[in-house]
Amino acid sequence: VSIPTGMGKTLIAAVVMFNFHRWFPTGRLAFLAPTKPLIHQQIKAVRKTVGLPKSALAELTGALRPEERAKLWREKRLFFLTPQTLVNDLEQCLCPAHELVCLVVDEAHKATGQHAYVQVAELT
Repeated sequence: VSIPTGMGKTLIAAVVMFNFHRWFPTGRLAFLAPTKPLIHQQIKAVRKTVGLPKSALAELTGALRPEERAKLWREKRLFFLTPQTLVNDLEQCLCPAHELVCLVVDEAHKATGQHAYVQVAELT
């Protein structure tokens, strides 16, 4: 979705995630944002908008050890992370890519050249 700021992109993403969470009861969903502050902001906005269960949600960052991230990939279904963290987890086979049923890309205009968004698309 490409619409101006403040017109409801996050609302659309939240509703899409909510529906995919219901439609695919074992599927994994990832919301990618380019910075940690933006990830925090989007987690709050998505949870406030549609009430996705906190128990199913994980915020993954490079600050977490790979073992911790692998455990979260096994236990949770909703992930908020930077594209670089997802690239790392895909390359290290921590993320079950075949179980990803929804991928939300915030700031998608950055997906050019060798940006991590491009790498995510190539790896999934």
